[in-house]
Amino acid sequence: MTGTGRDHTFQEIRPVRALQTPAFELTEIREHQGFAEHDRRLEELAREAAVQAASRSELLLAPLVDSLSEMTLDLGDEFEDLLEDARANVREENHTVARELLEEYLERYPEHQEARYLRAYCLFRLDGEDQEEALRILRPLRDEPLEAGLRDRVGELRRELRRRLTPGEISAYSRTVGNDPRAALTRLETYLELAPEEGTLSCLLALGQARDGDLDKALATAERGAAEADGDKEHVAALARRLRLALLAPAVRPAVDALKRGALYEARAALSGIEPRLRDCVVLGDLDAFIGRLIVRPSEPAVPPLPADRLEDLHSLIAEPDTQQATRLMNAGRLEEAENLLARQMSLVPGFAWLNFLYAVCLLRLGRPDEAAACAETARRDPTITQAEDLLKVIRLQQDAVLINPVVAEYVEIMQSLGGGTSADRLGALRSRLALLERRLPELRRGARTDAGAQALQDLGKEIRDRLTDFGEAMAVSGLFETYDRVMSTVQGGVRSDQQADRLAGSLDALATEIKAVSRRPGQTAATRERLDELAKIVSARRGELDRVKTSLKVSDLVRRFNRLAEEQTSPYTLLAGTDPHRVRTELAAILEQATRLRRGARSTLEDRDRTLLDDLIGAITRTLR
Repeated sequence: MTGTGRDHTFQEIRPVRALQTPAFELTEIREHQGFAEHDRRLEELAREAAVQAASRSELLLAPLVDSLSEMTLDLGDEFEDLLEDARANVREENHTVARELLEEYLERYPEHQEARYLRAYCLFRLDGEDQEEALRILRPLRDEPLEAGLRDRVGELRRELRRRLTPGEISAYSRTVGNDPRAALTRLETYLELAPEEGTLSCLLALGQARDGDLDKALATAERGAAEADGDKEHVAALARRLRLALLAPAVRPAVDALKRGALYEARAALSGIEPRLRDCVVLGDLDAFIGRLIVRPSEPAVPPLPADRLEDLHSLIAEPDTQQATRLMNAGRLEEAENLLARQMSLVPGFAWLNFLYAVCLLRLGRPDEAAACAETARRDPTITQAEDLLKVIRLQQDAVLINPVVAEYVEIMQSLGGGTSADRLGALRSRLALLERRLPELRRGARTDAGAQALQDLGKEIRDRLTDFGEAMAVSGLFETYDRVMSTVQGGVRSDQQADRLAGSLDALATEIKAVSRRPGQTAATRERLDELAKIVSARRGELDRVKTSLKVSDLVRRFNRLAEEQTSPYTLLAGTDPHRVRTELAAILEQATRLRRGARSTLEDRDRTLLDDLIGAITRTLR
């Protein structure tokens, strides 16, 4: 009998994945021509316009002609009856007749405000191609002094007309601007004259004009939009500021270059030399004050106490050209050069949100997420930097990855070291390493900055707990297999005696009892139960083999005793000295009794050869004793 000769290996579980961090792609553009920004914004607006056109819900406006009649002048002639008839037809929804009456009335009184409003209302309700004409009629009324009731009706009707017409204008601009940008800009400019409240269109038109190279016209469009828009006002105002800075930048470049070299008096002199038409700009006064503060306190960062928008303009005027250069360097993969350039600007204008945004992108790509996070937090305070929030999320993920992925890598290394078979002692050592790893998780959870990081740690914790359970089970099973191999190693040369067989039987019985005890433990995996069942079968098989070996040893012992008696009867000494027939018969009877009892009681453990020997022995003794 020998051992199993098997290598009992721990079944490896697939390790958890490391925390994956997406790359951040810089899509914000600060070039004042606004090419990419124009196209991106137009694409967004075109999608929105298509949705609005497909799902437009009609807003039915009531003209409240009874109320309006109270505001009308009493003209005292036949034309007043004409207006009354028009009102009556509007009330009865005979809009075609009402429009004809109103047109006749307006030939006599073209400035009559209620009549103009009612004519526009009729065109609106007829819902044909005259919707834009209705908006054109109402355009002067927007700026004229009106009675409160009529002013509300004019405003309400203009909003509804804009709601209907603006998506179509955006779609038309989108279709035309690629092939005929001048015609597209002219049409959009014409429509914006009718609807100056559309701040989004002011932004789009100004961006298109800037892209076309006309910065002066673009600035005028943006400034008008900032003054008159009732939607998207902040964005159009921010664009106006950027365009104003773009016009100033060439003139102020000598002063800014001198400032960056530290030649502060030269910078001031260059400012004083700017042509008069530009010198009246507020930001130039702020730049002059900024240089003055540096002259007085050169060792301290110059952070002038300005409103946020003026401070942003000042920072842009100083650092915008270098931020654009840094962007080009980053896009070319020259990150170290970009970082050096941006760092110099940070020392001069540390509060510039756009500069902080670019610096954060650069630091992230250089693998310095902690420094990048501080800059991204500053950039996030500027609502116009739309990518700042996404950047901060990526940075937070990167920070979590720096903390979490080494722990995941260690877990993976522990699991990979299980291949090729592992002893109980080795499993114990690996289990201790896993336990130490588990004790580090609470601190990592407290430091996690993202939901993905927290989830990765939760998954890792579950995996470690599961593996600790698996290791505990595997250690118990491997220990049982090692005990089995150790027991069987004592009989590598085979079982030679009853005493040796009894010792082996006792060891196997004890091992079988231990296997049963381990099998009763709750919560075991299917793999553990399978291996315990496998070992139990092996032990049972060996125990059955041992019973057959013990029976074979008994048969051999009986045959040996019989042969010894036979040899004694034929030896020369026995023939000379004589034998004791009684003793011989007694011993033969004892052998026969034991052989007969063994033949009856050990049928299941008798090998064919031993059964034949036993039968021959019983027959020979029986014949001898007759």
